[in-house]
Amino acid sequence: MTAPIAFIGLGLMGTPMASRLLAARFPLRVYNRTPGRDDALVRAGAVRASSAEDAVTDASAVVTMLTNDEALASVSAQVRSALRPGALHLDCSTVSPALTEGLEREYTASGSLFLHSPVLGSVPQAADGSLLLFAGGSDAAFAAAEPLLRALGSRIWRFPAAPPATHTKLILNSFIAGMIATLSQGLRYAQRNGVEGAMLLEVLSHSALNAPMYQTKGRSILEGNFAPRFFLQNLLKDTNLFRDAALASGAEVPVADMVQLLLERAVAQGLGMEDYSAVIKSLKG
Repeated sequence: MTAPIAFIGLGLMGTPMASRLLAARFPLRVYNRTPGRDDALVRAGAVRASSAEDAVTDASAVVTMLTNDEALASVSAQVRSALRPGALHLDCSTVSPALTEGLEREYTASGSLFLHSPVLGSVPQAADGSLLLFAGGSDAAFAAAEPLLRALGSRIWRFPAAPPATHTKLILNSFIAGMIATLSQGLRYAQRNGVEGAMLLEVLSHSALNAPMYQTKGRSILEGNFAPRFFLQNLLKDTNLFRDAALASGAEVPVADMVQLLLERAVAQGLGMEDYSAVIKSLKG
């Protein structure tokens, strides 16, 4: 019998990613700390685990998609206590480089494999398997993870260790933060000065300034649709991770410093559990 794959963390991104593995016929065992989020996956053929340790027992690999450093550190401690020697922990969370460096070192010392492969994309890309993947770890860890990665994404970039993959993801999320701030201020300014937002998006679509994100999020903003695809509070978390890593390396990130204040204000106004595009609500208009 083929050893199962464990999947831990069934939030906005984890659930469709786990569904992709099921669709690719991986035998899946699932666990989430919040009860009930695994119901649809169990109906589709996954096996429900009672704990993280239960999920990884006899598994050939465990995939985690968790919210922050604290969650990943806690789950990883449970995983390592039950993961069989030589098995793989593939983590796709957006966390700090310091944590992934430490986890890579700890797994290597324990005789198991660790690959950090954060993803770029949102819920639709997770559902259709077109995520962009940044895989950092040893050759052995990558070889063990590659079939899973191929099921989850359309393109993989390889790094020899976990931290460069982590840094790459934080840089890209800093682009998301800067772009949504720019888009939001532009649309608010347009509203205050008699320029139609739809026309502004049309002009962008014909220019070198355009980006798919401006169009999708711009239309959602104009429609008043802030259903979360990426929680605003998680973008603030990632911006803080980026700023902390920049400080540790001596890199200057003045744009992130300014955007962090805007995101903090939006979270303080109760917008944290809305889509990150809801940052526009914190701007006067």
